[in-house]
Order: sequence, then structure tokens, then C-alpha cells
Amino acid sequence: MHKQTVIILGSGLAALTAARELRRHFNVRIITKNPLGASSWKAQGGIAAAVCEEDGGLKHKLDTLKAGSGHSNADAVSIMVREGAEAVKRMIADGMVFDHGLGLEGAHSARRIFRAGGDSTGKKMMGHMLDHCHDVEMDEKVRAVDLLVEKGVCTGVLVKHVETGRLERMKASAVVIATGGYSGLFEVTSNDPTLTGEGIAMAYRAGAVLSDLEFVQFHPTLLYRKKMSYGLLSEALRGEGARLVTSDGKYVMDHHPLKDLAPRDIVSRTLHRSLRNGAEIYLDISSTGDFSLRFPTAAAQCMQAGLNASDKKLPVRPGAHFTIGGIGTNTDGETSVPGLYAVGESACTGVHGANRLASNSLLEAVVFAERAAHSIIRRSAGGRRTYTAEGGIQPAEKECAPVMPPIGKIRRHVSEHAGIERDREGLEKLTSWLDEYSPELHFHSFRGSWTLEEIETSNCLIVASLLASSALMRKESRGTHWRSDFPEQDDPRWAQRPIRRQRNRKIQTEQEVHLS
Repeated sequence: MHKQTVIILGSGLAALTAARELRRHFNVRIITKNPLGASSWKAQGGIAAAVCEEDGGLKHKLDTLKAGSGHSNADAVSIMVREGAEAVKRMIADGMVFDHGLGLEGAHSARRIFRAGGDSTGKKMMGHMLDHCHDVEMDEKVRAVDLLVEKGVCTGVLVKHVETGRLERMKASAVVIATGGYSGLFEVTSNDPTLTGEGIAMAYRAGAVLSDLEFVQFHPTLLYRKKMSYGLLSEALRGEGARLVTSDGKYVMDHHPLKDLAPRDIVSRTLHRSLRNGAEIYLDISSTGDFSLRFPTAAAQCMQAGLNASDKKLPVRPGAHFTIGGIGTNTDGETSVPGLYAVGESACTGVHGANRLASNSLLEAVVFAERAAHSIIRRSAGGRRTYTAEGGIQPAEKECAPVMPPIGKIRRHVSEHAGIERDREGLEKLTSWLDEYSPELHFHSFRGSWTLEEIETSNCLIVASLLASSALMRKESRGTHWRSDFPEQDDPRWAQRPIRRQRNRKIQTEQEVHLS
């Protein structure tokens, strides 16, 4: 019997988890531009799971809700905690090996962090998932240009072949966006700089609802030397006794009850203000025992930065780490566009609220990717239409790309005006600068004749514009979104989650292009 096809955009943990569940029922095709660029490979801290909690995960749920600053979807949190514990148990039964003992991280009230390879949890989990996806096709020879939408239903992906530039319609019974977040829009980031929210931009152009784009989590401790970032130093270090200090030995976080294990947004803001006032910030690792043995990834980063870990003080600064907002989904990964799903960091499930709890990202990726896959399977069993690949296409006429700034300049403006602390003046400056390049043109243009670089830059402009307008819209401070001109949290006004929807969609449809 001929199998239907599901296309997954992205190749991180969420993508592979969905592929693992789907491969027995569908032909699964993963489209990725850089398999090793996924954030999941770099996840050091671990995966949080309430496997050993006698209260059935209630403490984990309460910790997650508290970190989310009253903005989380409580039902989604309950699902993540409950099903996450079972998912970790299944991984262990399937051969995933975690380190002995559970770790503690910031804002967790109990030790519930599963780690693998010291600080190589993401790498180990990705390897485990790849072993279970050996029969899944992974295509690096094409790039996604846009989603195909017919009569309001997502029916596949328009792709461009890297070597020839040829366009092709790849039809599918479902499309899953797992392209990651948009922390690559900032100059200093813990993630691959190519992660600029391209899947989010494509979903928006296709008419999908977006939510919470103003919430960007900055990790407090990126190893930073000579104006270069060498990746993050895991929060697990502080969980094992590392302390944030100034050059004269003053503890930076002594003012907070949780000290160095305070929520990430609070630690990041404290460090940001200290750096702005001219202080130098270090992570003192003298209490972490055998650093090189216990944290091999961090030790390798120190070597790359030309540092000697035996000095025990490592220079750090905050950097963009995790984007909480994204494509709005329900708890089955379904977006507002039928046939289109989103999982991982590209999705906004409401779990993280305004600030993600440490080590909940891998858990969310696994739980909701599994749920999305099961939703696709159920809908397929219900007799949903099958789509098959149809030949190459080319635009009816060449549409030249508008003038766009270099991506580096976009990063500089976003970092300056939409970073850890924001205000109306800065956000309006960012919006005004972006408006010079008419981002509304990028909401609607057919981009089939554009170069891959032009398409990537276009997506950056779209997401940067939506980030700026979302941050301007939220006139309060909550979690990772800190408005210095509105420093108080305004619960009544912001009880509902603002959403962004693309209206009057005018992108050329596949009926408006010629078959080659």
C-alpha cells in the first residue's frame, strides 16, 4: 500500500522525535539546511522530568508556572510534566543512557535534571534519536521557500534546489515546522547564528497565528572573550556550586534569595546592568570539582577561547538563548492552518509563559512532537486526502527582490533596541529603521526567483519586524520581556495572550506559476 508523505522542516530533537513516531505510518522527508546547526546538539544542561517526584510532578508544574510569570498555559504544563516523565522512562528503556544522579538548576525546587555525558545531554539525545530514524530521508539539497496552501489547507512546501536554483512543489498530507527559534537575530547568542526564525516567517506568510514573539530568554553565562562568544556555560555549573563574581571577587547575585540559581531573566538583567556600569563578570568554578572531567563541553569551549580552566574564573555575559514565542499551536501541535504543525522552539504551546524554566526545552520538544505525530496519524486514519510530489515549477515572471540590509546590520539594530531591556524610544527606532526596507512587502511577495540569501534576509526582516511590534504592544514587564518604561507587571490588562495573524494573504499561489 502506498504511504502518504509527511514533510518535516528542521532536524533538531523535536523534528527527529516526530519522525521517529511517524516513520512507521508515512514516508517521512526531513528538509534541513544544516543538520548539525540545530540547537538541540548544543543543549548542555539536561532534560527536566518529574520521574522521582512522589507528588506526581506537582512541584515541577508549580516551578514551571512560577517561572512563566503567570503567562503559561496551565493545561499544557500539566501535559508536559505528566507525559514528559513517561517519555524519559521510555527513552531509558530504549537504550538512552543518562548519567548517575539527578541535577539541580535555577528555579527548580528539586533535583530532577537528567544529564548525559556531563554537559552533553543534547548531543547524546540527538544521537539516540538518529539511531531510531535511520530509515528517514534527510534532504540537504533543497531549501524551503514557502508553504503551499490550497483553499486554506497546507498541502506541502515550495522548495528551491541548492545547486540549480530550480523550484519544486513537494506535496504532503502534513507539514511539520521544526526549524527552531530566532535567537540568531541577536549579535550574541548561544545558538547557531543561522537560526533566525525562517519557519516562523513562512508560517506567518501562509496565514498562521503567531504568539508571544516579545519573549526572548537570554542565558546569563555565555563564555565571552575578546568580543566573541564561545557558547554557553551550562546552568548545571551553578547547580554544582559555581558563583557569579566581579573582578574584585564580589558575588553578583547575593541580593536574591536563590542567589546564583535565581530565574534566568533576573540573573541576565543583573549581569546586563553590571556590565553596562563597567563591571567585568566571571563565573567562579572553583567549587565544581574536576571541571574538565565533569563538564567536558565547557572545558573544550575554554580551550577554544584560549582560556585555562585552572584559573577558575571564566569571563561571561548574557546572550540570546531561547525564543519563547512562535507559531501558535494547541497541545497536539496543530496550528491555525489545517495540515500545518509546529513543534520545538518554532512553536508557541504556552508552556513557557513569559520565561522558560531551565531544562524544560528538551522536555517540551519531545512531548509535543510526539503529540503532533500522533495527531497526524489519527487524522490520516480518518481518510484525509493524500498528496504526492508534482514536478518542478518556475515563476511566471522574474520578480526582483527589494533592497535589503545585510543580516549583520539587522542583528546590530535588534540587539541594541530589543535586547534584555527595552523601552518605547528604542523599539520605535528599531521599527522606524526596519520600515525603511518595507517589511510589509516581504509579507506578501512571491520569492521563487529570489536567491537563497535574499529569502533568508527577507525572513529576518519579517521576524524582526514582528518582534519589534510585539514588544511595543506589551506595555508591561513580565518574565523575559523587560520594559524599563513600564517596569511593573500588569496582570489584568495582559491576561490574554496577544496574537499576530497574517491577513489579506497575497502571495502567489501555485496556480499562478508555470509548470516547467
